[in-house]
Amino acid sequence: MAIAKGEQWGRPGLLPPGAPIASSDADAARYLQTASTTASAAPRIIGLEAGDLARTLGIRALYDPRSPKHLVPVDALEVELDDGSVHHGVAHAVIGSVRWRRGAVAIMNAAFIGTRNIAPRAHPGDGKVDVVCLDLDLSDRTKAWKRMVTGTHVPHPNITIRQRQDGAIELDRPARVRVDGRSVGTSATVRYRVISGAVVVAVS
Repeated sequence: MAIAKGEQWGRPGLLPPGAPIASSDADAARYLQTASTTASAAPRIIGLEAGDLARTLGIRALYDPRSPKHLVPVDALEVELDDGSVHHGVAHAVIGSVRWRRGAVAIMNAAFIGTRNIAPRAHPGDGKVDVVCLDLDLSDRTKAWKRMVTGTHVPHPNITIRQRQDGAIELDRPARVRVDGRSVGTSATVRYRVISGAVVVAVS
């Protein structure tokens, strides 16, 4: 269930014995992918040490199982390519160049890609993703790339950010697709949907 306006997000709690601890977005996504494709009920609570989701959640230190925890439900992203393959992520999917060439699209559950605050208002527990589309010439692209460190690249007339629960990105030609930093293939149509509250993250 997505967080409601004015509602407290998460609750105090402990990481169950044997629950996985992810050291990156890709690790968390692999756990989620495995849990979604197995008949057994895998634990839904994970510890998170690092990555773009961790940065968005304000995690600054490595995971310490002895420290007090706050358990927060976060959404996940499901992405389907032209070949029918389905991929899960916890942070983002990027279509096109990660250096933000013209026509690049980022589907953001987290706010960050590396040190860049791509979607400053993205909330990983609101049941939506921020779909960021760029149509910048070289000069504006260079300026925007620098300003993304602080999230001051928006508002911009050639950068659009829309919140969506699901949808499809349709391109003129296939482009490389990366989910949580992993190259998952090329596709001309990328379908996506939010899985609300897919996993609970233990935050120190």
